[in-house]
Amino acid sequence: MSMVDLETRARELIRTLGARAAFAQWMAANDARIRGSDLDNGRALAAERTAIYTAAVGLWAEREQAAFGYDRPFAVVAIGGTGRGEMAPCSDNDFAFLFDDAIEGNTFLKHLQDQVVQSDRFEREHGFACQAFPFNLEDVPTLGGKQLNAFLDLRPVYDPHGLGAIFRERIRATCDTFEHFLHVRGFWKDRWEKAADECERLDSFDIKNDGLRLFLAGVWTLAGKRFQHSAEIYATLDDPRDLAAYDFLMRVRAFVHLRQRGRHRPLGGGYHPEDVLHFEDFLAFGDLLGPEAGDRERYEFANEVRARLLSARRRVARFAKGVIQRELKQGRPVAPGHPIVLGLGGLSHTTAHLCQTPHEKSRAALGLLLAAQRYGMPIDPTELQTTFRNAGDWLEPVPELAALFYERRGSLAQSFAFLSQIDGAEERLFPGYARFEASLDGRVMNEKKLLRSALEREKLAALERFIEEGRQLAASTISTSADRPLTIGELMRLEATQLDAEHLAAVRLALKTKRLPLMPEDEALRADETRPLHERFSSGMSGIPLSQYYARYHTLCDFTPETLRIVEFLQLHRREFKERSESGLNTDDKVRELVALCGDENLLRTLLVFTGADRAEWESDKRDPARWFNTRELYEKAMKRFRPGLDPRAALGAAGYSPQERDIIADFGDAFFGGSYRLYIGRFGSHLLRLAARPDDTPPKVVVLRDGTSVIVGVAARDYPGLAATITGSLWTQGIALQQAHLFSATNHHLALDFFHVAPDARGLPADLARTVEQAITARRHIAVEDEAHLPPTPGDKSLTERSAGLYRLHCETANGPDGLLYALTYKVFRHLRGNIYGLEARTVKGRTFVNVHHNLPTDLSLEQARAIVRERF
Repeated sequence: MSMVDLETRARELIRTLGARAAFAQWMAANDARIRGSDLDNGRALAAERTAIYTAAVGLWAEREQAAFGYDRPFAVVAIGGTGRGEMAPCSDNDFAFLFDDAIEGNTFLKHLQDQVVQSDRFEREHGFACQAFPFNLEDVPTLGGKQLNAFLDLRPVYDPHGLGAIFRERIRATCDTFEHFLHVRGFWKDRWEKAADECERLDSFDIKNDGLRLFLAGVWTLAGKRFQHSAEIYATLDDPRDLAAYDFLMRVRAFVHLRQRGRHRPLGGGYHPEDVLHFEDFLAFGDLLGPEAGDRERYEFANEVRARLLSARRRVARFAKGVIQRELKQGRPVAPGHPIVLGLGGLSHTTAHLCQTPHEKSRAALGLLLAAQRYGMPIDPTELQTTFRNAGDWLEPVPELAALFYERRGSLAQSFAFLSQIDGAEERLFPGYARFEASLDGRVMNEKKLLRSALEREKLAALERFIEEGRQLAASTISTSADRPLTIGELMRLEATQLDAEHLAAVRLALKTKRLPLMPEDEALRADETRPLHERFSSGMSGIPLSQYYARYHTLCDFTPETLRIVEFLQLHRREFKERSESGLNTDDKVRELVALCGDENLLRTLLVFTGADRAEWESDKRDPARWFNTRELYEKAMKRFRPGLDPRAALGAAGYSPQERDIIADFGDAFFGGSYRLYIGRFGSHLLRLAARPDDTPPKVVVLRDGTSVIVGVAARDYPGLAATITGSLWTQGIALQQAHLFSATNHHLALDFFHVAPDARGLPADLARTVEQAITARRHIAVEDEAHLPPTPGDKSLTERSAGLYRLHCETANGPDGLLYALTYKVFRHLRGNIYGLEARTVKGRTFVNVHHNLPTDLSLEQARAIVRERF
């Protein structure tokens, strides 16, 4: 009986008994047939079971549209297994609501979803839940993967306006049939190919995923060419035994579903534990004869079923493997009539041998590379001797080169890894690349492992990881509590996902060509004979000035002027975050300068992502956590200028602080609340209030904080002169080196909230660190007059400068290591300059140590007097 006839019978039964009673009666009759001994009715059972669902949903949709008075084109279609008429007892039903109308704000859609999604009204009336999602014609180009594959078997169940046919034609006109083929082939490679070789397993057999879908992989491969319904392909199969094997698998599946129904929890996503046959299920086929059959009869019958099942598994595996491999042997074009095809060895270009000029050859070669990147497919190795043969002699920039950089799919790093096999090819695309890839720089000399060309591709790959991991991070809806801000790594990954096509292409091109244009500083660097040769000649490899280098990429390759403008900006300011993060505290002036430099938030974001990818391995946050902490804070402060948002102090009320308590916390000022440390107020806020209310009996609080790769010692205490020296002295005596410190004061309430960044050290921190520092603060250790005689030495050149009105920086540069230098200098600033310290930095570069102490001076001490003290006492 055809599906149309079955649905007619089902509708008559629904009209007679009502939907729920009809469903129950229909299912009971179908279950009884499944328990019978007929083995050749698998398709009939599945179609019969499907018909009650499609008939019920169709009648309901017709009734609801008439009752609501919705007069726009509307349809309900079955898709996937429901659309094929191949449901089993534990199958999900799959439907879609189709509209030729806007979905957003559609009141009729809301009326339908109120019954099937927002309540169980439909289920109570019909005896089953209707699983349906809405689509309109504008959604068609976005269909892909599993969802597109489900629409392959679209079948209308209520369609008064022929909308189902319109959808199918729209899908045919817009879908990427090659992408669909790769989707099916991907499942084949990941799972089904292995399943095809395991037909004799008895311990575990997923009859849906490793049996039925094995056959469907071949069917979908054929159907996807013209986006046909699977039933159309069934009708064209030259050997009826292939379809009969598939039907037999459906018969066994129905029996196993009934046998296991109610034993498992649903998994969702189309996966059902009932689909998995275990050894005991293979022994149970004799049950189909019923209790009246004898043991021998049941035994022989079970053997027959197992034999037919083995035969069916082999046949569907052979069918799918043959269809897919035949497609590859013949060559599957990436689009109808396209010269690029996917074969057994990978992608190849079938007409490249006809190209005569370098321009034609380049378009063919880079077009093949673009297809490989877009679809994530390898290029057939034989193409190295055909399409790419001697490309180092003729390859030139063409529009396909720009398309490689603008293409968001696939891996640009892998594309250039392929091109790197051809000597001279990249030099023809990027002048100076041949000198660059064989040259030396600080990283190559330090790591002694890879050439710069390989390191450059690692940076492109890092950018690709940023985007992929950023998408995963965004999808996980990660929340950051008050004491767990985003790490710099998380921030860069999330921001990478926000880059539009132009800004992303610019980052890629800047990473690819970073050392090739001649930069303004290169001539001076080459003339500096105090530097080693590999530093003097590591940049400007093309000899072409930056202002001229990228001009041809617009005229020859179709890079947009905006993309190339961004590339030049990134080249000119590639050290911007590094230099600003190493130059001290993130003051308002520094933030204002960065905002003015970038001009808009998109360029600021692009500069951060470029910096992160460029330094993903070399000088990463693992090597220099303090610098990257400063980078994150600087970026966030700058971004707030473009997106001001609420005053962070407003959150204090929401956190439960009273007005009086908010006044105390807010006394730490703009410098604290405008930066990253404000996020730690949740760890210290209550203790600070106790320090303010009961200063005599409240001890200081010391907490070791971990912010990404940064290890920070946070201190909340009563403020007093010399507190910074007490803390740095305590840390020094425990063997703990520091990279920087930021110190904040609530001057009206005599409170201090200080953060000391520990230098990377594999030894770890002492277990009693917090207690030792707390005791030192309480006892005011390390700042007595007599302690000066035991200070660490302070060798090197020292200078004192006024950075802005009333704010000073003591700078020390020495060839000695930084051991104890921060403590000694903070002690001397406290003891001899009577300065209030608000920031510390210590950095070692190429064997020299640089230390900065940021502080103010008392009003009765002039800068010249202070400088004289530094010369005499420091």
